[in-house]
Amino acid sequence: MEIAPPRLPADSAPDADPALLVDAEEVCDAVFRGAGFSGVVREHLIVDQCIFSGCRFSGAVLEQTRFSDVLFRNCDFSNAYLRGCSFQRVRFLDCKLTGAEFAGSVFGFVLFSRCRGEFAGFASGRFRRVMFGDCVLRSAVLSDCRFEQCGFSGCDLSEAEFFGTRLLGISLADCEIRGIRLSECLSFELRGARISQGQALDLVRLLGVEFEE
Repeated sequence: MEIAPPRLPADSAPDADPALLVDAEEVCDAVFRGAGFSGVVREHLIVDQCIFSGCRFSGAVLEQTRFSDVLFRNCDFSNAYLRGCSFQRVRFLDCKLTGAEFAGSVFGFVLFSRCRGEFAGFASGRFRRVMFGDCVLRSAVLSDCRFEQCGFSGCDLSEAEFFGTRLLGISLADCEIRGIRLSECLSFELRGARISQGQALDLVRLLGVEFEE
């Protein structure tokens, strides 16, 4: 799946002052490298055409912030609170999203690549043209989400929650889905999803069916 890339400033641009994310209402056309934002608490911030490389957002609160044309590369969002945010043409590359809370956020033309998101929360999210590639999303919460032209490739979705989320047209065939959590096995969440034969056997076992030797 082709994801429209973000429009970004030159990667060679000088480092911006990290205080911008604390004091400004809009942060535009800036490059941040190795900056620490763990203590930041903001709402309704606008972040446009920015690069964040090796930055730390662990525990930060950026509720209802609008991110557009942004690259997050090798950033740490562990336990960050980003509820109700908007992400448009954003890329998360090699980021740590463990325990991060994205509930109620809107994602459009977003790529998550090689990210670790154990226990990350995406409940009630809206996803349009979003790709998760080679991500670890064990025990992540993806309940009551709406997916439109989205995909998962090579992801670990073990024990992830998909209660109330339709996976119509989405292939999980090359993903790990052991212990995936659904309203009930073979329920509407999986109707129209594409899975492998081996995965089908795992899902049957969720019903408590045993196979005779």
